[in-house]
Amino acid sequence: MPEDWSDIADWYDALVRSGRSPHDLAVATTLALAGDIAGLRVLDVGCGQGAATRALAAAGAEVTGADLTPEMVVAARRHEAEQPIGITYLESDAQQLAELPDGTFDLVTCQLALMDIPDLDATLAAVHRVLRPDGSFVAVLSHPCFLAPFASTVDGPDGLPGRLVARYLDEEFWRSPNPEGVRRAGAYHRTLSTYLNAFVRHGFGLEQSLEPAADGEHAREQPVYARIPIFFAVRLRRLVRPGRR
Repeated sequence: MPEDWSDIADWYDALVRSGRSPHDLAVATTLALAGDIAGLRVLDVGCGQGAATRALAAAGAEVTGADLTPEMVVAARRHEAEQPIGITYLESDAQQLAELPDGTFDLVTCQLALMDIPDLDATLAAVHRVLRPDGSFVAVLSHPCFLAPFASTVDGPDGLPGRLVARYLDEEFWRSPNPEGVRRAGAYHRTLSTYLNAFVRHGFGLEQSLEPAADGEHAREQPVYARIPIFFAVRLRRLVRPGRR
């Protein structure tokens, strides 16, 4: 039977805490794009077990974490109870954020979750709604150009590892056959242009983008990502209303 995020929540929490995954790089990228957030109200959407949420709070923000998977929220709350830093966690659907009022947050972040959410348009509309008029949105994605469905790492003619991508243009829900991989829970593959056009359509303007290179233990374990980015990340500014500056 296919697994979902509820099934792998404990495994995922242990993976993130182990340091054996690229999540440290994802957190660093989120913080780099967030900038100085001391005193700001921040919402971390699709917060999972709270790795980025805790880092944002440690940087001085007043942070709310929201995730739809109950088991992930339980894990995040457990970490908060063990080491309290003032984070509020909600069980909330990113496609609605119905529990949150309009214009509440200075910054919304979404680290490694947009590709896990079925309705991108609904999610961006909800993010736009809960942001203040001059607020920003920071999103870090698995890079859609290089982590497309069933892409694999292969050696190139020069002996350096690269990524073989055969199904980039096929937008689809897919599951990795790797029994120890995160994507066994599935993901929604979308092209880079689909993301960028959706950002514009829902009233966001691009301020900055990053495609970080792996370093440290991540680069030693997966050297391909020292030369090919595993993440695509953006900082977007909320415009007055969708389609208007």
